Amino acid sequence: MTSMSMKISTEEYIHGGTQKDDYKPSEAESCDCPLCGGKDYRKLHTERGVLGIVRCDGCGIIYVNPRLKEPEKVYWGDAETYFEEARLIFLGKLPHHRDPNYDYDLRIVRKYKPEGRFLDVGTNMGFFLRRARGKKWELFGVEPSPALSEFARKYFALNVKTAYLENAGFEDDYFDIVTMTDVFEHIGDPESMLYHVRRIIKPDGIVLIKVPNGNYSLMKLRLSRLLGKSGQYDIFDSYEHLVHYSVKTLTLMLEKHGFKVIERYLPPPVQIPVWHHLVGHYYQYPSPAILDFKHVMLRRIFHLIGRLESLIPAGYSPYFPPSIAVVAREKTR
Repeated sequence: MTSMSMKISTEEYIHGGTQKDDYKPSEAESCDCPLCGGKDYRKLHTERGVLGIVRCDGCGIIYVNPRLKEPEKVYWGDAETYFEEARLIFLGKLPHHRDPNYDYDLRIVRKYKPEGRFLDVGTNMGFFLRRARGKKWELFGVEPSPALSEFARKYFALNVKTAYLENAGFEDDYFDIVTMTDVFEHIGDPESMLYHVRRIIKPDGIVLIKVPNGNYSLMKLRLSRLLGKSGQYDIFDSYEHLVHYSVKTLTLMLEKHGFKVIERYLPPPVQIPVWHHLVGHYYQYPSPAILDFKHVMLRRIFHLIGRLESLIPAGYSPYFPPSIAVVAREKTR
């Protein structure tokens, strides 16, 4: 590693996507509450110029308003840059930094459905779905980004359609398992998404949804304001994360649209690598914990506190775990 590469800052990290630091009002749109449809809200924060973080006065869910128009197209970026960002993973020379997290979620799936047709929604480059290979599942994926879905097919030989779920052409009552890992928070119209999930899943099928914990982001916002740093970095990733669920609001969303939550769990924290601080690239590969020891330990401590919070009687939504997850089944038709 040269001395020049050591000086590259976080801001110079090369992204494959098309996200920008600031957006104009013309690039954003207003919306109603995605859970209850309410129009009244309280403003919590603003990111990237005009993207607002609000909390619904009616149901309490946190969402982005105004939000970016067509935020999914952030991932319709340059294919060559995406390839370089994950080249050694595609070539099988290094693991992805989220592989332990993917394996944990797959163990949860296997507990309920050890075999059957398995659909991953928002497959991205196929990193999660590739970890499900070699088991008794028949694997399918759907991903709207042309570049990302092509990587999943080309490098991992996955059966991934380039489409949105609603126009992917899947039959009714076809899948035993539907997963959305770090995807559901990107969906601006969760009602439509859950309608189509309910249509294609078998009556005894399961849905696994993992999302960032909205309460955790809210806690970070409050702490950053106490420290006078709330304007220095993204807290809610509002250019791509449109809805910020707590355990309570995620459960309400699923129940409203025909599902019953059968398990809530706290996924292990994602240990984000920090190579990009040093070389401006290779964000996806695991880095030694010593390079980011403070944040690695904090994530583990927060996750442990979250597990203690989960012992509080039902109805409480924990604040400390960075991510939350549920398994749901369709209510009786």
